[in-house]
Amino acid sequence: MSDAPSNTSGPKLLPYFLILFGMSAGLSSVITLGAEFKQELGFSNFEIGLTIFSGFASSFIALITLSPQADRGHSPILLKSGLITGIVALLFLAIGDSLWYFIVGRSLFGFALGAISPAAKRTVIVSDSKEIGKNLGKLGAYDAAGWVLGPAIAAALNAINDFRTPFWGMAIALTFFIPTALKAKPDQAERDLEKKRPSDLFRIRRFNGAVLILVAYFVFIGAFESVWVLEMDSRGASNWQIGIAITCAALPIPLLSVKGGVLAQRFGARRWAVGTLAIITVFVCTFGLVEGLLALIFLTIIASSFEGLGLPSGPMLVSVSVPEERQAAAQGLAASLQVAAGALATIMAAAIYETTNDTVAWAVTASVMAVLLVFGWVLTKPPDGKPIKPDVTFDLKRRLFE
Repeated sequence: MSDAPSNTSGPKLLPYFLILFGMSAGLSSVITLGAEFKQELGFSNFEIGLTIFSGFASSFIALITLSPQADRGHSPILLKSGLITGIVALLFLAIGDSLWYFIVGRSLFGFALGAISPAAKRTVIVSDSKEIGKNLGKLGAYDAAGWVLGPAIAAALNAINDFRTPFWGMAIALTFFIPTALKAKPDQAERDLEKKRPSDLFRIRRFNGAVLILVAYFVFIGAFESVWVLEMDSRGASNWQIGIAITCAALPIPLLSVKGGVLAQRFGARRWAVGTLAIITVFVCTFGLVEGLLALIFLTIIASSFEGLGLPSGPMLVSVSVPEERQAAAQGLAASLQVAAGALATIMAAAIYETTNDTVAWAVTASVMAVLLVFGWVLTKPPDGKPIKPDVTFDLKRRLFE
């Protein structure tokens, strides 16, 4: 980050906040309607899984291939093209009557989100070095709010007519963000004029450590998505109880994200990221030990509160581990590995739960998280061991908050 903050903070970041919110709401609504695909179109579980997988795969590709373009001054283009692609994807889903329509639509939407996310993170990160925590917290809050509100919006629109209505509604809603996207301007920070490869970032020890810490977070997310709902069902929860519980568990994330970013900048992204994740790891161990619905929901809400507080510190840690001109490439590469880790954790946790029980599944998840955090903590240690305060100019070779 440059020594002096540029003047892109404030309202100029709003296009990125709002569009990421809209895209996240659209994606979460697509995932929510999986059961409708099965009932209305006769899709098998495998076909529904293939549809969801296609979105993650295309997002993975976009994160790796397109994120470096944001470092070369093309963030506004990625934002605009990603938004248009997302609208087209929702139209495919709205008119689709066969599997390939939904695979194409889900793939396009995943690709669009993969293009927008690193562009938004780079712009937010380089806009003002003294407000990086607060701005990343805001971005995380808008993103999480989209995930929280998307399923509720989809359910309401589905009740009005049929499962296609949410796609039409979300496509129309996203068109209102087009004027906002047109206002996006390139940042004035340093750019990657040498067009370096994203894989070169693996030569940076502290970047590798930051990625391990982020992967630990997504191991929890993947296990949660595959095991938690099954565990709630095994404890006798109805569909509406599960839905309400998920909403209650997700609410602290957007509500606490901004405060978490401020605290991470005050105490140091490394210390804050590992600390909050360590607390979450402890709670994960208890998920399989408590009995009853209310106890599990209560523990989950507490864990998600720390999740909200720690959410901005991960991207902050990646940010301060690499030079200014590699911000988007680093965020995109880290995010792609998060997606891969989350997908693998989903499969492994479900397999362990199926062959053993919930206690073992959560214990293994917590153990993996703990190991990743230990290695991440060691790799992200500053060479001289001295802490760096975020509001003080620092050498690019030591771009790490303690």
